[in-house]
Amino acid sequence: MPALTRRSFLMQGVALTALPRIAAAYTTTSNAHIIDMGNAAYLDRKQSRPDLDAIDGCTRPNHGFYDALAQVGVDTVIRYYSDQNNANLNCKNVTRRERDLLHEHGLALAIVYQFEGRGKNRFTGARGAQDAEFCLKRARTIGQPSGSTIYFGVDSDAGQNSDRGVTEYFRAVSRIFAGRYDVGIYAAGARCQLIQNAGLASRFWVPEAPAWLGTHTYLNSGRWHLFQNKTNIDLSAVTDGHGQKIHIDTNIVNPKQSRSIGAFNRDGSERFYDPPLLNAVANAHYWVNQDRLPVYDYPGGSEVAHLCIARTVHVTSSNDGWAEVDINEDGLPNGYCQQDGLLPLDQMPKWRRTGCKLMDI
Repeated sequence: MPALTRRSFLMQGVALTALPRIAAAYTTTSNAHIIDMGNAAYLDRKQSRPDLDAIDGCTRPNHGFYDALAQVGVDTVIRYYSDQNNANLNCKNVTRRERDLLHEHGLALAIVYQFEGRGKNRFTGARGAQDAEFCLKRARTIGQPSGSTIYFGVDSDAGQNSDRGVTEYFRAVSRIFAGRYDVGIYAAGARCQLIQNAGLASRFWVPEAPAWLGTHTYLNSGRWHLFQNKTNIDLSAVTDGHGQKIHIDTNIVNPKQSRSIGAFNRDGSERFYDPPLLNAVANAHYWVNQDRLPVYDYPGGSEVAHLCIARTVHVTSSNDGWAEVDINEDGLPNGYCQQDGLLPLDQMPKWRRTGCKLMDI
C-alpha cells in the first residue's frame, strides 16, 4: 500500500465531506472562478467530427464533473474552436451539445480559437481570414450569440511569428467579423500590447508563461483583461474522482478593466461578474518573489512543497508573517509560506531562470 501523503490525506477528507467542504472554501469568493479546458468532460472521449458537429463517441457527459464545477463556485468555462481534434484532445471542439450541458449546469461559456498556435510563420493575413471564416461557421453551429467574444490564440513567445504577420492576421479577423463578434487575443504580453495599440482586439488574455516577451511589463501595466494563472491542474479536489483525468486551467479577471470576458449565458446574454468577487479573487492572489519559496506543513514546521518565482499562489489567510496557501486552486490549503516572499498581483516580479521546478502536491 502506498504511503499516506499529506495530499492523499487531504483528498480522503474531501471524499468524506465531499462538496460541502469545498463549496465552503469557494464561498469566501477568493478562488479563481473561470476555467479553460482543452477537452470536453465526457466519459468516453473519442475522435469527433467538428465539420459535421457529430459526437462519434463523445456521448457520455460527465455530469458529476460539471456538478462539481458548479458546486465549488466555477461560473464560466472557456472552450475551443479548432480545425482538427487530435489523439490527446479528441473532444477539443465545443459542440452545441456541450454548450447545452454547460448551461444546464449554470455555467457560462466563452470561446477561444486555437489550432497550430505555435506554428512558425503561421500568422498571416490570409490565414487570419481563413480562421475567422471557420469561427463564423462554428459559431453558427453551436449558436454562439453575436456580440460575444472569440479569442484567437497566438500560443508562442515572440520570434516565431513576426509582428507584421500577427498584426495582419488580426486585421483580417476584424475585417471578416465585421463587428459580429468581439475579437480577443490570447498571447504573451508583447503580442497583446501590439494588437491593443493597433486597435484590433477588445479583450486581452495573457497565458501563464512568465518568461515570454513583454508579459511582466504588460501585466504590471494593468491593461490586460484575463490572466491564465494556473495550467494543467489535474490533481485537485475539483478534478479528481470523476472517472477520468481532466486537465483544467484557472483564470483571473482584472477587476480594474472589466466585469466581463465576453462569455455568454444560456439565453445568449453576456455574463457579468460582481465587482466584490473580482476584487476578492485578485486581492487573494500573489506573486512569488523568491527563486524558491518553501511551503511548510505549519509555520516553522517541515517543508512539504515549494513555489517558484513569478508564479501565482492563492493566499487563504495570513497571520504574524505567515501566509496559508492553496497551491492548486481547489480551495484547500496546502501549507504555509512566509508572507515576505510574496508580492500583490499588480507587482509581478521579473522571471529568471533558476533551478526551481514546478510541482503539484
